[in-house]
Amino acid sequence: MTTNQPPNPGSRIDNAIQISDLTRVLKKYGLYLLGGMVLTATLAIIWGKFQPNLYDSVALVHLTQHNSLSLGGMSEASDDYSIKIMTQVIGMQSPSVAEETMRRLKLPANPNFNDSPTMQNLDDPVQRDKLVKKFLSALSVEQKPKTELLEVRFRSKSPVLAMLVVNTLVDVYFEQSFQQRYKSTELVSNFLRKNLEDLRSKIQSEQSDLLNDESKLGIHTTGPNSEENLLESELMGVLQEGVRAQTTLYLAEANYDNMVKHPEAAYPNETPGAPALNQLTGLLIQSKAQEAALESKYGPNYPLLQQQKAQTATLQKSVDEARQEALNAAAQAVQAARKESESISDHLTSLQATAKGRTPETVQFEILKAQYTGDQTLYNVLLAAVGTGAIQAGLQGQDLNRFTEGEIPGMKSYPVMAVIALAGAGIGLVLGLMVISVIMLNSDTVETIEQIEQALPIPILASVPEYKDEMAAMRISEDSLPLVTLLAPRSAGTEAYRLLRTAISLMPISQKHRVISLTSGGPGEGKSTTTMNLAVVLATQSKRVLLIDADLRKPTIAQRLKLPPSDQPGLSRYLSDTTITPEECLQTVPEVAGLDVFPVQEIPPFPSELLGQGRLEQLLLWARDHYDYVLIDTPPVLLVTDALIIASHCDTLLLVVRVGVAQRRALRRIRQDLSKYPGKQTGIVVNALPIQDTYYGGYGNYRKYYGGKGYGGYGYGEKGTYYGAETGGGYIAAPKKK
Repeated sequence: MTTNQPPNPGSRIDNAIQISDLTRVLKKYGLYLLGGMVLTATLAIIWGKFQPNLYDSVALVHLTQHNSLSLGGMSEASDDYSIKIMTQVIGMQSPSVAEETMRRLKLPANPNFNDSPTMQNLDDPVQRDKLVKKFLSALSVEQKPKTELLEVRFRSKSPVLAMLVVNTLVDVYFEQSFQQRYKSTELVSNFLRKNLEDLRSKIQSEQSDLLNDESKLGIHTTGPNSEENLLESELMGVLQEGVRAQTTLYLAEANYDNMVKHPEAAYPNETPGAPALNQLTGLLIQSKAQEAALESKYGPNYPLLQQQKAQTATLQKSVDEARQEALNAAAQAVQAARKESESISDHLTSLQATAKGRTPETVQFEILKAQYTGDQTLYNVLLAAVGTGAIQAGLQGQDLNRFTEGEIPGMKSYPVMAVIALAGAGIGLVLGLMVISVIMLNSDTVETIEQIEQALPIPILASVPEYKDEMAAMRISEDSLPLVTLLAPRSAGTEAYRLLRTAISLMPISQKHRVISLTSGGPGEGKSTTTMNLAVVLATQSKRVLLIDADLRKPTIAQRLKLPPSDQPGLSRYLSDTTITPEECLQTVPEVAGLDVFPVQEIPPFPSELLGQGRLEQLLLWARDHYDYVLIDTPPVLLVTDALIIASHCDTLLLVVRVGVAQRRALRRIRQDLSKYPGKQTGIVVNALPIQDTYYGGYGNYRKYYGGKGYGGYGYGEKGTYYGAETGGGYIAAPKKK
């Protein structure tokens, strides 16, 4: 409490914005902030009045997810259902669907959709892209939460057009989705039919040869234990393996051919790498959906959109690499199936050669019959596959059904004045907070005790609340001194000065009597008011107090205490004339017993030089012998050097800091000046602190608490005497109020 701390020039905590600062500024500028919100809300409503009415038509589509149908038969779907939902959402918002919908309804020429007569050609790529973008900005496709329903919404100036667009778009998407799946299935089926035609011709040739041999040889069967029968059994087994291998080859080739011609189709789960590819594809779909949503909402230059595009490009690269790996795996499967089929075919040829060399014609007949049977079996298997549609190259079987059709809306969807008003108020709030933030960042004025402590880390001895209301309500007469300690001795302001008196009395001193100097960083911070009120509360303790007005440039003590004009010399004449004694310069204050004043009668030409001549030190030595407390009112410390000259002769230096006036950079400068007096007792008196920021605010109605019944109103009892005068407190009788 006694010495100031060394400065820390590197600290930047002074400029930090605290929550308390924000709360204080909001209280200070709350009405302006509210007014700004009302203004922006009003402007938003006015703007909304001029906006065209827009209508939304909504259609619901039901998506039923089934198991995956692959070349290997029925298998359980491995893709997450949410990915499939997102696929349909992206598909309905695809440019191709939008373009076809606009062509069917001739939207470019419809003034309710396009009001530009120069942009109506869908065959022009530039105009087409602009029209598609405009169409998609009015379209919204979302999944209804926790359902299998997709909500398709279109907004238009015309309610009828909104209904037509949403229903037509659903029809177009259904048709394109069906055509895409049909083309993929048809490609596989055509591939197999071509092989079936070749196989059918071979079967017909084998059947003709078989009939010719039967007519020539008749029905002939070899014995069960003959060598020929064993050879025939081996041939039948090889032929069955050939049927299996040939079927596998055909299906592998069909799968590979579909993957080459339709790379965007889902791959069968049996294909190596297909599960990972399908998972990456789902992530890519989600990334593209987020990218489209960001671009539609914030425009192409939104920073997060660029990040999303980079993520989409990375996923696209991973998908391409995984697709190539799956395609390579499918090609390897074709090669493996082909090698197996060729191996079995070579084995069969070898057995046929062996049979021809050592068997009769009847065995040749049996071989021909086995070949015919095997080819017929292979034909029937492939024919069944094509007929039932069991091979669809891993296409996902999905049912899209229209749940409800879009209807003509009866109420407008935009503008909604309540929403616009709230949005306008929100904009006003944001703008107001931005302005307040700029004010906080650029303001150097201290507004709280915390800011004072950060800028000037020395003890705060007292915080004097703002008491203008009390002073204004007292009807001060011309004869009354305008001091709160005299007019309202039980007010919060007076109690703060008493706390300052207590803090000073608890400070250790090396001499019997105390000399206290009071100054401030700049003018208008209340140093003279604080000095006079402190002198009053010190005098109430039966102490002799000397108040010296050492502001030789702008003295105010005599005028403020309403001292009568006198020919007595003052401080300036005492300092310049060695023949003048201190007793000749003293004046008393009639309203306060025990208080003497050493005023300034004339303003000297060179105050600093006059204070440094040595007479001031003699005056203070004399004052220590005659008074308990010596209070010196000095000029602002940053304007002139007078305060620092006087401070060298004092025991205690009090700095008055007024909230809302003092500057943080000024306090930092004072911190540097005070560092020159490391052994000097220093303290801060915070002045004009808002009542809510002091502990007095915790009492609620502090005026009633300190000035209510039982305390003599504003300080005068029933007999007209000031509280404490009857017990020798030091105040003389005060005049009765009229």
